Amino acid sequence: MPQEKKIKRDLTLKGSPADAKTCALRLLGYRSRSKKEILDRLKRKGFSDEQINNTVCFLEKAGLISDEALAAELFRYSTERKSLGKRGVEAFLLRRGIDKELVNKTLSKHSGDLEEESAGRFVEKKLKSMKDLPCDVIRRRLWGMLQRRGFSPDVINRVVETVKYSK
Repeated sequence: MPQEKKIKRDLTLKGSPADAKTCALRLLGYRSRSKKEILDRLKRKGFSDEQINNTVCFLEKAGLISDEALAAELFRYSTERKSLGKRGVEAFLLRRGIDKELVNKTLSKHSGDLEEESAGRFVEKKLKSMKDLPCDVIRRRLWGMLQRRGFSPDVINRVVETVKYSK
């Protein structure tokens, strides 16, 4: 039995502040990130607190990270593409490192009509794959799917009641 070799990686970077900026810019090249995400990733890479703070200040001054803009972008994405309800959007924004106060401010734009429209689009998409099932099974599955996506019970009731079942 060959002896297992444990490889220990040295994750600390002993570089200049330019290395921290380069790393942060590389992270931002993949997708938009919140201030908290940048802080966490740079800390995980082993940069000093001073380097991290300088880098974050540089990125904010350059307009490369803005939690307000990111929250608005993620709000739009989560309602239009992911079809999330109000609670689902809140959890999504918090997971991405958006501040609770900013999440509440962003969610104040979330109207019941927008939530109902998002739920309706999701139900339309899901009904295509459930057309051969009995009505009670469809209703139960839709209810569960919408609930897991963070829709409120009254919105779920309104949307599920308006569904036209083929059977």
